[in-house]
Amino acid sequence: GIEAMAASRFSAAVALLCSVLCCATTAETPKASLRGAASSVQAAVASPPAGTEASWMLLGDHQVAKDEGEGLMTATGDLEFCKQLCSHFEGCKSIAFCGAQCFLKGGQVTPTSESVDNPHCTTYYRSVKTDATTTLAPDSEEMPECRSFTSVLVMNQGQQYSGNAEADIHGFAEMTLCTNGIMKATLQLDGGHTEIIATHIHHCEGGDSHQTRTAALCTGPPVVNFCGDNAAGLIAYGAKYSVACSGYNSADTSITEDVQGTFVPYSDISLTERVNDIFANPDMYYFNVHTAASFFYWYPAHMGGCRGPLKPKTSGPATTTPAPRPEEDKCFSFYSQMSMNELQKYPGNPDSQASGYASFTLCTNGTLKGQALIFGGTTQLIAMHVHRCEGGDTPQTRTAELCEGSPVLNFCGDNSAGLIADGTPYLEACAAYSGLGASHTKQMMGAFVSGTNTGTTLAERLVDMAQNPQLYVFNAHSLASFTHWHPGVQGMARGPMELWTGA
Repeated sequence: GIEAMAASRFSAAVALLCSVLCCATTAETPKASLRGAASSVQAAVASPPAGTEASWMLLGDHQVAKDEGEGLMTATGDLEFCKQLCSHFEGCKSIAFCGAQCFLKGGQVTPTSESVDNPHCTTYYRSVKTDATTTLAPDSEEMPECRSFTSVLVMNQGQQYSGNAEADIHGFAEMTLCTNGIMKATLQLDGGHTEIIATHIHHCEGGDSHQTRTAALCTGPPVVNFCGDNAAGLIAYGAKYSVACSGYNSADTSITEDVQGTFVPYSDISLTERVNDIFANPDMYYFNVHTAASFFYWYPAHMGGCRGPLKPKTSGPATTTPAPRPEEDKCFSFYSQMSMNELQKYPGNPDSQASGYASFTLCTNGTLKGQALIFGGTTQLIAMHVHRCEGGDTPQTRTAELCEGSPVLNFCGDNSAGLIADGTPYLEACAAYSGLGASHTKQMMGAFVSGTNTGTTLAERLVDMAQNPQLYVFNAHSLASFTHWHPGVQGMARGPMELWTGA
């Protein structure tokens, strides 16, 4: 019957996975090229080609190679992520890194390559040389630089305990940070009830996925204090709070304005260096609020009541762009920086190091195109989708960081019976892993999933994606993740969809 046929096909999938892992153990075990790979999985990881372990060199501060060669890919991410992309992209020899954006290039760059000044970008190139480069410290007599940041504060994911009286705490912080030590903030909180005893900017440290390494879910020490309670026995890190935080008014709102920040010298980094690092890497910092309730519940550990990533404040008045009418032809560009699904932390997972990057052009006239570069996995990629978040009981599980939901667009995948099917066929198979340990599916075509878009047209779906990208996630499924979670379905690696607005 049908049940017996499904069971047979599932068994075949398990057998295929076993063959991938078991057969690999008969060959010489290559060295894993990614961090933290389990020894039991190393045999299934392709040997890195010569030069993969090459060091990265700086051509010169704000210097871009005159001859960069062929443009291979444009991506959004931090410097280390861009280096990873290039290391796993066939033919990539250098990157032009421009803050939060990078351009992968195919031309050979050497220390003697001609370069041009560029105020926004710097060329980094792969080299077997390990000669150290020296970067001069900034001149202390330079004029101070100031920048403004915002942080939307939501309940800390860790505060999901029964009886939490502040489960609805949320708010907003706005900061101005200057390299000469002037640091000010204004804070508004709603939904809290107990004293606000500490507010900080924290720096992310450690973490084993993109989300836990950056401000979405990371942890790390405070680097700037704002308002708080200096009473002995509470939260102290060697720098006093400049003032106490304001209490709640009759509307359960606390507003503390123009608080002077104090630098927390927990390492050898100077105040100016710290502020410059916040300027350069805001996604590695978050604003954290501790209340008396969160303090006493978690004591002696410290966990904030609510928190939010730092975001550069945009200049100029906000503008409203009317949504395009569904009948208009319009294209949107998106990207997704993917990391291992947090649920995939189970012993022996052969895809435990999976991460990657995907970019898309999605048009209301039905043209749906994308490319995905996945690396760190070992088993066959059997499905890639865009999902829309559904349900969730916290800000994180309601949005793309940790949400779940049905696929609304299919990209590459395996249409074999018994695997992941949503009623809409995949238009092509996902690329196999190459000798670089990466799967690069180029020019993959997307398909609108009619079964999960009932009552919604393609144009309406894309407009919703453009207006609410935080509610969409790109998900890649592997054979290992499929067999481990069957009959449930959990992606191997995933990342929030981000709307690309150009630069």
